[in-house]
Amino acid sequence: MTTKYKATTSIIFFILFSSVIAWADSPITVNTKLDKPKATTGDIILYTITVTHDLDIKPSKPDFTVISQFDILETVTTKPLQIGNKSEQEYSVKLRADKVGIYTIPPIPVSFDVMKKNQSKPISGKITAPKITIEIVSILRDQGEPTDIIDINELLEVDKDWVPIIFWGLNLILLIIVLYAAWKYRGVKQNKSNVRNLDIPIHEIALNELDALKLKDFLNNGDSRKHFFEISEIFRRYLGKRYKFPAPDWTTEEITTYFQKENELELIQRDEIIRILDKSDLIKFAKIQVKADADEIESVRKMIASTREQLDIGLYSN
Repeated sequence: MTTKYKATTSIIFFILFSSVIAWADSPITVNTKLDKPKATTGDIILYTITVTHDLDIKPSKPDFTVISQFDILETVTTKPLQIGNKSEQEYSVKLRADKVGIYTIPPIPVSFDVMKKNQSKPISGKITAPKITIEIVSILRDQGEPTDIIDINELLEVDKDWVPIIFWGLNLILLIIVLYAAWKYRGVKQNKSNVRNLDIPIHEIALNELDALKLKDFLNNGDSRKHFFEISEIFRRYLGKRYKFPAPDWTTEEITTYFQKENELELIQRDEIIRILDKSDLIKFAKIQVKADADEIESVRKMIASTREQLDIGLYSN
């Protein structure tokens, strides 16, 4: 067979297989189907291309991206099914329509290769799946025209009921007045308390606090730690106000360093202050129990009396 004859035969064979073959003995046929000819918006539609071919023909998966009217959700290819001397292959795609209308899925080409025993190279061909039409309807219209939908009447103006608005408005105003009065009363009460405290010298405040502590009788009740904790707090508050430094927040070491730099205290006074604070710390933190005769209330009284500020008007100013 000459080269010219072979080329002519190949061209005839390619043209033959590139056409939509419809007769029964065709080596390859293709058809399309839908699982439903009519669907509602949002429905999932299964579109399938079925290719039936001779065993020596190998089809390729169709290009479903040409379907532009629907959302493509998923493509499925089944395993080839041999029926006699033919093989059947199904290519499916799941579609979803969002718009109402009648749509035509266009013809989709299916490529294939033919491999004959006496051929060294396969012959490529193409066959086209026929177009198919589907109608998408609104889910509201799927059961026919609705008969229970009527036009809305014109809106009527209704007079606003002002009673609830006035009621809640007055309640809100009353609540604001009560809150303001409570805040004002609290401020006045605090100011009066502060004024009273300012009128009392700080050494008298400290002495009164020591009297109150003695009445609690913590030592005789076996609570040495609580007793010396309050002594330390009373003494530190007095020292802080008397010498203008944050004694309640400082450690005993910091207070010692502070007094070493100050010249207001005599050495014996400074040593006694540090002794009282050191003893209080030891009992507070080491939780040592002491007898009632180890009390330091009188020692603190003496230190307050010896360090109190003397003013001509008889009042202590801090």
